Amino acid sequence: MGLRPAKTVRDIKGQPWARISQARPRKSFVKGAPRPKVRQYDMGTDKFYECEIDLICLSPVQLRDNCMEAARQSANKYLDVNMPANYYLKLRKYPHLVLREHAALGVAGADRISKGMKKAFGRPKGRMAQIFLDEALFTCRVPTNGVPAAREAFRRASRKLSGKWKPLVKDITQEAWNIEKKGREAKVFKKIEEEKPAVVPGAPAAGTTPAAAEAGKAEEKGKPEEKGKPEKK
Repeated sequence: MGLRPAKTVRDIKGQPWARISQARPRKSFVKGAPRPKVRQYDMGTDKFYECEIDLICLSPVQLRDNCMEAARQSANKYLDVNMPANYYLKLRKYPHLVLREHAALGVAGADRISKGMKKAFGRPKGRMAQIFLDEALFTCRVPTNGVPAAREAFRRASRKLSGKWKPLVKDITQEAWNIEKKGREAKVFKKIEEEKPAVVPGAPAAGTTPAAAEAGKAEEKGKPEEKGKPEKK
């Protein structure tokens, strides 16, 4: 089944489920939850800046991890092109909550439409985060001349998100934690690329079942070895 529209999960209602333990898996209430799709939370260069812009939520909303990742990529790409090595972008929220769906049969060719069971728990399908009123989803720090670029980056990011958002600009030149960064070396956050599986010699190809791999090895063993033709004297 494809991805359902955002309107099915954006309203905050009912009890969220987030009890997942990696140290004690038996204590986990929700088992088999997928990993969040957000690849990176800190981007750019962390150093002394004059201004800080927050993307503030104007109404409580629930956001899935895929739209958070789309908004992050949109804002980061714009800032990386227009303010290279002169910005710091941080995603403030982590998708802790587990999104559950109760799949019902209603495709073309079905004899009946299955409505399913009332208030069924469902199966874990993804992750999401709850954003409440006046909370910040993104924080961007730039010099004074980079405020228009940060506003445009947040405008593009908000197009990927449900709900209403607004940027809030603050002057952080007198903040103690920001002044301390003047004498320190700037910290650069590199882009995190998707991990590709390592290719092991002799390993079965991706998508091959273990039974098919064993059958292929058996066929190779059963083939007679080809003998070379005798050389002519």
